[in-house]
Amino acid sequence: MSRHRRYLVYLYVGMVLAVGSVFTYFALGRQPIAPDQWVPLFCFTVFLIIADRFEVRTSQGGQWLPTAIIDLAVIMTLGASAAMIMEGVSILVGDGFVKRRSPLKLAFNMPATVMSVGAAGLIFHALPFSGDLTSPLFLLPALVAYMVFSGLNMMLAAIVVAISEGRRLNLVWRADYGWHFLSGFLTAPLSAFLVFSYEYAGLWSLLLFGLPLYIIWQSHKLFEEMKEAHINTVAALTTALEADEPYTHGHSYRVAKYAVQIGQRMGMSPAELEELEYAGLLHDIGKIAITNDIVCKPARLTKDEFDILASHPSIGSEIVSQMKFLKGAADLVRHHHERPDGKGYPDGLKGDEIQLGSRILNCCDAIDAMTSNRPYRAARTLEQCMEELRRFKGTQFDAEVVETIEAMVEAGDFEIIAQTDGAALEIQRIVREAARKHEEEIAYPFPAA
Repeated sequence: MSRHRRYLVYLYVGMVLAVGSVFTYFALGRQPIAPDQWVPLFCFTVFLIIADRFEVRTSQGGQWLPTAIIDLAVIMTLGASAAMIMEGVSILVGDGFVKRRSPLKLAFNMPATVMSVGAAGLIFHALPFSGDLTSPLFLLPALVAYMVFSGLNMMLAAIVVAISEGRRLNLVWRADYGWHFLSGFLTAPLSAFLVFSYEYAGLWSLLLFGLPLYIIWQSHKLFEEMKEAHINTVAALTTALEADEPYTHGHSYRVAKYAVQIGQRMGMSPAELEELEYAGLLHDIGKIAITNDIVCKPARLTKDEFDILASHPSIGSEIVSQMKFLKGAADLVRHHHERPDGKGYPDGLKGDEIQLGSRILNCCDAIDAMTSNRPYRAARTLEQCMEELRRFKGTQFDAEVVETIEAMVEAGDFEIIAQTDGAALEIQRIVREAARKHEEEIAYPFPAA
């Protein structure tokens, strides 16, 4: 992060802290805590601190937490002030002492979250049907409260991310927060169940409600683990395919990582980023049908050889389309060698006819090729690579993608990836050892007497 952006972040965090403090002072006065609410508030706070430990990291770097369910339930039962105090204590304990977050993050997270939950609480109790638990219309103000709490909290966070990374706010929201905002609409019904059980059975129902929260957490966790297993399987496959050629080893892995970084900066959704990552890992899988004397030829290819090599995107697309969970990546694989000027292959698409994901892969493929050692030349530096991208911007490479990469490089957010993946290197060793043994068996087919 540049010094200028760092100062802007400090300024923004200071503004959030000041506004949050003023809002908290006035909001606590509007809905004071009743004497009989302190024990339930303490129990809900402990419950929230425990629930905060049930965090699931998503494959795209985000996180899922069940805490919004508890926040909304406390708003409904104890009011806005209780929810604000609960969140303040929870963040102080969780972020400050358990997770050991930096003072800057703590100074931002506490006022942002407290202000968001307070605004949601005040609006909830100002709406009709908020006190009628016997009517399904009770869910309407609950949904509005969730939208206020989640929307305000995520927007405040998106602004600080946009400032620190130099990204447009709408792109940050779409890539990092939009899906979480929409998927959270299940929060209101779950909070309602917690409210019903608390109103009927009292505080012990928190223990009972911990079970469905645990099941939801396990479901999220297993889902993310399944996605990670899919990606690791695909990565292992591509690594095995590349293992017999040291100059391309790890190429697909690096292309996928570059592509996801650029896609995030360009505001692609989590689903689009997942497809892009798979496509990056599998973009060269069609080369499995092409002999190594062409794929690994150190000299310039003849026209016939190039025509054979140019078939690998369409072959790869056919292979990828056969796997149900990868069908969305098939088009990206097919078109990753298309060019803005229409001189690419296999379909000769132009400009916006090419999907954004394919345009990103085209640049990433070239970046890794230029910055990797080859038999006929040494690896180029990132600066030399950027000169080539600028030189062919708008003809071979998409202008918008190149400009995004330029902005990332200038901000220090894009670096060349070194091959340090232990699993990949181990696969390479296994394949090479198997090849060596096979060659020995051919050379000496009969065991020694």
